[in-house]
Amino acid sequence: MNLSTSEKAVLGFTAFYTTAFAVFFIRNLNIEFIAYVGVIVFIFSLLYGTLHKTRIPTYILAGISLWGLLHMMGGSIQTTDGVLYTWRMIALFDGGGEFYILKFDQVVHAYLYAVVALLFLHLLRNYFGNTHSQLLIGFIAVTASLGVGAINEILEFIAVLTVPDNGVGGYYNTVLDIVFNFGGALFAVLGFYLFYGKIQH
Repeated sequence: MNLSTSEKAVLGFTAFYTTAFAVFFIRNLNIEFIAYVGVIVFIFSLLYGTLHKTRIPTYILAGISLWGLLHMMGGSIQTTDGVLYTWRMIALFDGGGEFYILKFDQVVHAYLYAVVALLFLHLLRNYFGNTHSQLLIGFIAVTASLGVGAINEILEFIAVLTVPDNGVGGYYNTVLDIVFNFGGALFAVLGFYLFYGKIQH
């Protein structure tokens, strides 16, 4: 595989922090995040293994790598609210309990699914080109991103069933995750078309 310097840099950075956090989670017997390390390894094996065909831009690879780092940090760094994922950043809304906006977890969800939406948008535009409705392609990119988010929620549900003392959260947490997933994906796709020109019908 012939990788560019920037692609090698992203892969090396990802391998470095993934290895470091894997050691940390194994030492602390954090089964949930040990599994997530495996997920990150799988994702990057898939991305780089198909790179010669997908030609995913480096900025998207870097965006996904940054998410992996934020995810690992979110489950390990301690704050006054618990781990970083539970950090209540700004009190935009407090409905009691988990119904709180804005938390670090929500920011990471919005960011990740913005990047995932851009990934799908890139793949779809490469496949269909400009001969199909860009409005439809944008819609598919957003909903595909939400589909990946749904898989993540299923994995979290499995963690709830199998891992004692997991930090997944309950109903409000799940639904807020979905809302921020959608917001991030929609913002990214709209931003892409606003930046590169109006959507073609």
